[in-house]
Amino acid sequence: MARPPARPAGEKSTREQILDVALELFTANGYEKTSLREIAERMNFSKAALYYHFASKDDILLALHLRLHELGKAGLDRIDVDQVGPTDWVPMIDEFVDLLLENRQLFMFHMRNHAALEALGDHSHDDANGDIEERARRLLTDARIPRVRRMRLSFALGAVVVGLVITGDILAETSTEDLRAELRSVVRDILEPGSDRPGGDEPANASGSALDAAPPGRAPDENGVTSGTGVRRGVARAVSSQRG
Repeated sequence: MARPPARPAGEKSTREQILDVALELFTANGYEKTSLREIAERMNFSKAALYYHFASKDDILLALHLRLHELGKAGLDRIDVDQVGPTDWVPMIDEFVDLLLENRQLFMFHMRNHAALEALGDHSHDDANGDIEERARRLLTDARIPRVRRMRLSFALGAVVVGLVITGDILAETSTEDLRAELRSVVRDILEPGSDRPGGDEPANASGSALDAAPPGRAPDENGVTSGTGVRRGVARAVSSQRG
């Protein structure tokens, strides 16, 4: 039997094209309301041909779920946990936001089909999930960095997760550029309060970091901040931006 012609460089495999079509249909109509026949028709081939690539609709659902998992892993793979420091956090999160925004539909798919994904009950990638969690935990528990700075990093990451993952469906009509601009603003409000912002309420010290600045007559605590007011302000701004 003659081999099929080789795919041009950069062209997606048939399997990946099927997943792209399924992602669109599952996101728009829901997993339960989308049939394999619909997917096959969009691909212009028979349902039997679809079974050559996927044994069932559940297999397609799982493959799309693994796409999301690989996306999160790719984001963490770009971070050298043992080398990254506070000065790297803003550009690091900016890059992570860009990565997520390139895949907005994948997050909307995940939220709109959460029940179907939960019903899969697949645990084949639990070890990989554990690796992602362990690396994130190492970054957030690095004793070389003051506790409050690590708290702020946690809050900034939380703003990104809520803004793009948990509320991805709610904010579906918001443009990608608007989301990008607001998320970057929130991240900077949390990690760099008052820095290079007209009228900032937390003056920066000589090093340019508002985290280490103390009001007159009050010294910073052992974490380099005073009374936790900066944390509360950063969180308040993050919540306000999410509501807006």
